[in-house]
Amino acid sequence: MTKKSVKEKKGAEKKGRSAPKKRMLERIPDLYIYVGLVLVFLFSLYLRIYRPISHVFVGDAVLFDGNDPWYHMMLAKSTVLNFQRPWFDPLTFFPQGTGIHFGPFNSWGIAVLSYIVGLGSPSMHTVEVVGAVFPGILGALLVFPVYFIGREIGGRTAGFLGAVMIAVLPGQLLSRSVIGFTDHHIAEVLLSTTAMLFFLLAVRSGTGKLTFASLRGGDLAALKRPLLCSLFAGIFLGLYLDAWASGHLFVGIVLAFATVQSVVDHLKGRNVEYLGIAGTIAFLMALLLILPFIRVQNGFSSVFYSLFQPTMLILGVIFLLFLSFISNQLVGRKMDRRYFPAVVFGSIALSFVILMLAVPSFTETLMSGLRIFQPRAGGAATISEASTILERYGVQRNFPGLISLLSPFWLTLLALPLMLQRYLRDEDRRADMLIVVWTLVVLALTFAQNRFAYYYAINVALLSGYLGSILLEKTRFLEAEDALVRMARGSSKDSPDHNLLLTNLAAVAILSLLFIYPAMFGTVQGVAIGSFHSERHVGPIGSDWYDSVAWLEGNTPHPGMDIYTIYERPSEGESFSYPDSAYGIMSWWDYGHWIETIGHRIPNANPFQQGIGSIEAGKPGSSPFFLAQNESEAEAVLAGLDENRSPYSNTRYVITDVEMAMGKFHAIAAWSNIHPGEYQFSHWQDGQPITLYTGSYFKTMVARLHFFDGTKAEVQEAWTVALRSDGQGGVSVEPQKRSRSYQELLDSANESIERGYAAALIVSQSPVMTSVPLEALGHYRLVHESASSVTSNGQKYVKIFEHVPGATITGAASPGTEVVISVPITTNRGRNFEYRQSTVADSNGVFSLVVPYSTEGPAAWSTNFDTGPLGPYTLRVGSVQYDVRVPEGAVIAGSSISI
Repeated sequence: MTKKSVKEKKGAEKKGRSAPKKRMLERIPDLYIYVGLVLVFLFSLYLRIYRPISHVFVGDAVLFDGNDPWYHMMLAKSTVLNFQRPWFDPLTFFPQGTGIHFGPFNSWGIAVLSYIVGLGSPSMHTVEVVGAVFPGILGALLVFPVYFIGREIGGRTAGFLGAVMIAVLPGQLLSRSVIGFTDHHIAEVLLSTTAMLFFLLAVRSGTGKLTFASLRGGDLAALKRPLLCSLFAGIFLGLYLDAWASGHLFVGIVLAFATVQSVVDHLKGRNVEYLGIAGTIAFLMALLLILPFIRVQNGFSSVFYSLFQPTMLILGVIFLLFLSFISNQLVGRKMDRRYFPAVVFGSIALSFVILMLAVPSFTETLMSGLRIFQPRAGGAATISEASTILERYGVQRNFPGLISLLSPFWLTLLALPLMLQRYLRDEDRRADMLIVVWTLVVLALTFAQNRFAYYYAINVALLSGYLGSILLEKTRFLEAEDALVRMARGSSKDSPDHNLLLTNLAAVAILSLLFIYPAMFGTVQGVAIGSFHSERHVGPIGSDWYDSVAWLEGNTPHPGMDIYTIYERPSEGESFSYPDSAYGIMSWWDYGHWIETIGHRIPNANPFQQGIGSIEAGKPGSSPFFLAQNESEAEAVLAGLDENRSPYSNTRYVITDVEMAMGKFHAIAAWSNIHPGEYQFSHWQDGQPITLYTGSYFKTMVARLHFFDGTKAEVQEAWTVALRSDGQGGVSVEPQKRSRSYQELLDSANESIERGYAAALIVSQSPVMTSVPLEALGHYRLVHESASSVTSNGQKYVKIFEHVPGATITGAASPGTEVVISVPITTNRGRNFEYRQSTVADSNGVFSLVVPYSTEGPAAWSTNFDTGPLGPYTLRVGSVQYDVRVPEGAVIAGSSISI
């Protein structure tokens, strides 16, 4: 039993409760509490690892969740192989490469554990297994720091309830701490929470003891506890920063608390030096742990390890010591205590102005964090984790309650005024102020972006435990515990108070219904989102994408670079020197890490949100490419990626999926700041919303490639719809004509305009039935597609196209003669379609067609494609027909074949 728990029992007896005898209330021994805590830890492991394990370990493969975990695992493997962590990666964001901003904690943590598990010689599979379970273990370990913090603010009851809560809370916290989600987020939470625990212990144990005079006196035995706690706070704060370069968040929380607490202490005539000493030790220790990773060339970036992090810590040390110095000076001069807050906040303002003038790059970075509270527009608005928690049922998904108003997110806010009230009554409750400051800061961030719910889960768990302890104090839980313990030991012959036991049993049941049950079995719109169904929080890569990007490694030319090789970052102002064999792969940015880590190839865009580009900004990238309205426009985008390289090297392969063509299409448009309504919009028909696709949609490269295989397509069935204002600020959509003839549809559109409609469009109700004629693409050939069909005509989930110069078929004919070339194609999945292209002979009687498919099969030095023609091309010139064979070399070299 700790000394603090004894104090709590005495205090509890003084609060108006009449005990039958004046004696110490007996408690369940701490050993049993710790056994219970271990059981909660094991249950947390069960939720995070055992239940979803079959989704991650599939046969011999380890399928990681999401995008970034694959990248973290690549870094971990590279660390194991090279005994160092790479800091520059040229195998993404081609042809630029990128500095790596991910912290080294995950990489080294997984590497060290892999060497332990592998007995000094881990295989890559061992590294994958260790990496997969790593986040689950870190997430389960949270129960321990949460328990001890909760015990500090509300006794063992608060600590234990908080530990149970953190074990079962769903949402962002659970999804980022399950098996396979090997990202840095759960490491951030565990390390920052543990740092706060030790800082809290340092503050409590150092109050009244930890002063500069006591340090000079050398009484280290008396100061051992606060000094050690300060040291450990610094170690975990440093590791936290090693997990996330932008971890100055908790440096700011500590400084905010120290400022408030020093003002309160000074105004009440108490020594404030313990805050300065504890904080200084912690910050200096953290500084030592991040210095090996600082890169001066990164300037004052908060995203990368730069001068920003050590500057922040050093300024923090100076500020903490300044608080102690000013307080001592004012006390020594016997000046009015109220001068202290004025001097402190005035000095903060003056120092900020000086820093703005002296080091503007530092203050700009510091203030840039406030942008998180600005409304997001364009492509950034499509990032779901960056939306406020008040949208998309965010509160209920992360902190479910029996009903939304009873969500722990809202209930625990009641704890803040109660905690502040207790803080004002009891001068020894410094932990309360730390919890309040910590909670308010993270709550503000969570309102701004729901991703911070994985941080705020700690605060919700702690405050839930605190509210539970208040309720159980009212129901005299300690007396009920005393009665049960005495009865179990046989030390009491009196029968227990059954009303007391039933009251406390009911209180525990109420707490379970309010906090535990919804977290485990809660639903949102009928869908189970509780943690007991943790397997639903795991979303590993699907087989269509996994098989497709894995196909790249064995069937496309090697780029002459390896993802596990350590490459040096080029000097400032210089570009990375790629070998001639290197090339890029274009897809949407979500998939860049899979292309690199599974396919061992180089993506043009990646989940670091690099390479996206923008039509509005005139910046080449994936958004302008996939929205391009014709092949020439698309080619110009690819050429613009690097004007010193061939566009066929800038991007050699293009990968599309059905999500890009449909579900994610709005995001592709948003990143170019184009309203998706230009491509598709909803029309209500017979009480049902019908999506209508415009001609602009079908002309996009993503639609041409994914739904039409890059071949010529005619209108099959479409509508002319006329638009007019509905008089209420909206637009009414009125169908006019349905036809298979594009000319008839055009005539109908013109007639609608003549009748006074504001506009008329030719649309289709299906994304696989174009509303406008589409020309064939001459530089893109389908080389592979995945297994799953997504349309009634057999279109597949994922497709890989090769970007080639193409063979030019030339010949002579009478001017104006129609020339058509076609060839049947069979895909690797047995799907058949016809590649067809047409033109007319010009005024000189010359025609030219660029075709992308080789009829002679793959060459050893080229793509080992398993999709291609069944025979030669059929070339029809007027009424004359020819068979045309095209070798692979002609397609890749862009050679001409004369007929």
